[in-house]
Amino acid sequence: MPLFPVALSLMASFLSSVSVLGVPTEIFYNGAIYWVGAFSAFLFIPFTVHFILPVLYNAGLSSAFEYLEMRFNKLVRIIGCLVFQLQMILYMAVVLYAPALALNQVMGIDMLVSILVIGLVCTFYTAIGGLKAVMWTDAFQMIIVFAGLMTLIIKATIEVGGIAKVFEKASAGGKLEIDNFDPSPMVRHTVWTLILGGFMTALTVYGGNQAMVQRYVSMKNLRGAQTALYLQLPASIVFTSLLVYTGLVLFAKYGDQSPVPCIIPKADQLIPYLVMDVLGNVYGVPGLFVACIFSASLSTVSSGVNALALVFMTDIFKPVYKKITLTEVNESKATVYSKVVALLYGLLTIGLAFLSQYFGTLILQISLSIFGMVGGPLLALFVMALFFPCINSLGATVGMICSLTFSFWLAIGTIASRPSPPTYSCPVDTNTTMTNYTTHWTSNYTILSTTTPLYNSSTDIGNIQVAAAEKTGLQTFYSISYLWYSTLAVLVAVSVALLVSCFSGGTKKKPVDRRLLSPLYLWIASLANTYNSTDLEMHILNKTDSKQGSEEKINGTISANGSHTGNGEKAIIIERMQNGEKTVIVERSEHL
Repeated sequence: MPLFPVALSLMASFLSSVSVLGVPTEIFYNGAIYWVGAFSAFLFIPFTVHFILPVLYNAGLSSAFEYLEMRFNKLVRIIGCLVFQLQMILYMAVVLYAPALALNQVMGIDMLVSILVIGLVCTFYTAIGGLKAVMWTDAFQMIIVFAGLMTLIIKATIEVGGIAKVFEKASAGGKLEIDNFDPSPMVRHTVWTLILGGFMTALTVYGGNQAMVQRYVSMKNLRGAQTALYLQLPASIVFTSLLVYTGLVLFAKYGDQSPVPCIIPKADQLIPYLVMDVLGNVYGVPGLFVACIFSASLSTVSSGVNALALVFMTDIFKPVYKKITLTEVNESKATVYSKVVALLYGLLTIGLAFLSQYFGTLILQISLSIFGMVGGPLLALFVMALFFPCINSLGATVGMICSLTFSFWLAIGTIASRPSPPTYSCPVDTNTTMTNYTTHWTSNYTILSTTTPLYNSSTDIGNIQVAAAEKTGLQTFYSISYLWYSTLAVLVAVSVALLVSCFSGGTKKKPVDRRLLSPLYLWIASLANTYNSTDLEMHILNKTDSKQGSEEKINGTISANGSHTGNGEKAIIIERMQNGEKTVIVERSEHL
C-alpha cells in the first residue's frame, strides 16, 4: 500500500468518535492538563519504530500473534489471540455507541436505531471490501474529521469572542493549569501520569495490536512502515491540540451555564449540543459534523472488525481446519469464511454497543481503561517476548493469566467501590433558553460520576464539586489513575513470568532466535564483554605467532584455527600465560 493511505489509516484506527466527543468533554470538566499526554508520542513512537517494529516486520507476519508462537508456543499464541478479541470487541462497542449520542442530540434519532444503522453499514463494507477498502476509506474519513473539527472550532471561537476570550475564560476557570507534578499515582491526571502512564497505554495500541501491525506489514519495506509511523507523531499532537482547544471553547461557551443534565442528559453530548447551538442555523453544517463523528467511528470499527476476522482466520480457524481435515483450506473458501466471520464480529459489536449506555462514565475514560485492563496484559506478552529471552512459554502463560486476573480484579473493585452518583434538580421549563442551573435542579436526572479510576476523584460538573468520600485500605488502591492500568498489568506479568521461568529452567532447552529479540535488548547485551576459557582457545608456542606480538591483548579478526581471516567476524583476543604456555582466548559476539 502507498504511504499516504497507510499513514492516515494508522491515525484513523484509534482517533475515533470517542476522541472527538470525549477529549473536549474531558477538558470542559477537568482542564487542559490532558494535553500534556500528547507529548508521550515523543516516547512511544520512536520506541515502537526502533525497538518493536523491526522485529514484527522482518518476521513476515500476517498475524501479530504468529510472532508469539515463534517466540513461545501455540498455546501462548491462542491466549494472545483471545485476549486481543476481547479487547477490541469491548472497545468497538464504546466507539459504536459514541456517534449514536451525537445523532440523538443533533437529529433526535433514537440511539438504538443509530447503533444498529452505523454498525450494519460499517460491518457490510468491511466484510465485502477487506483491508484495502478499510485503509482507503480510513484516509478519506480522516479528511472529513479534520474538516468538521475546523468548521466547529472557527465558528464557535468567533461566537465566544475570539481566541483571547477563550483563553481568558479558561484561565479564570482554572482550566489552563497543566503543571501538576504530584507523584501520587492516585491523582487522576498529572504530568507523570500522562507522560509515563500514557506511554504504556499507547504501547498497547502501537506495540502489539493487530489492527496496527497489519498496516505496518502492508508497506513495501521496513523503512516505509517506520516513516508512516513517524508521521503519527506530529499528526497526533496536532489533532490532540485541536480537540483540547475545542474543549476550551466549550468551557468558554458553557462554563457558567452547563446544559448537563437539564437540557442534555449525558456529558458526552456536549459537543453535539455545541454544534446545534452555534451551527444549527447554517444549512448543511450540522450534517458535516455528523459525518465527522460517523467517519471517526466507522474508521475505527472497520479496522477492528477487519483485524478480528484476520486474527480468527489465521490463528484459530486455519490451524483447527488443518488439524481436522489434514489439508490446507483453499484461498477462495478462506475468503468467504473471512467475510462471514467479519459479519459475525460486527453483529456482536452491535449487540455490546447497546450495553455501553449503562457504563456510567465519560466514554474517553472507558476506552482508555479498556486498553489498560485488557490491552495491558496483551502488551505484557510482547514485552516478555521481545525484551526477556530468559522467559519461557510456561512463564509467559502463567504471567499472562496472573496479569489478566489482577487487571479484572482491579476493574471490578473499582466499579464496586464507586460511590452513588449525586442527584440534582432542574428548572421546570428547560425547553427554550439556557439559564443558570447552579441552584435549580430536579431529581429526574442523574449525572455521571468519576470518583475512582474508571470514575475519578472530584469532577466539577455544572459548577458543583462532587467530592469522593474518604477512602481506606483497598478503596485507596482502587483509586489509582486509569492511565496506570497497563503499566501495572505489564509489571505483574513480567514479575510472575520471570519467577516461573527461573524455577522451570528458563530457555536453556529451547534457545531463543536472536532475530525474535528487540534491537534494544541486543544492543544492551552487546555492551557486556565476558569470556570463558572454554569458548575458543589457541595454543601459541611463542609471542611471534600472534599478529601484533602483544602478550596482553589484541583486537583483531581470526578464524577458528588461529589464523587471521577477512570474513568480518569481530572478536576480542586475550592472551594469557598458563603453566608456562601462552593461551589465546577469543570471545565472539555470538557468545555474548
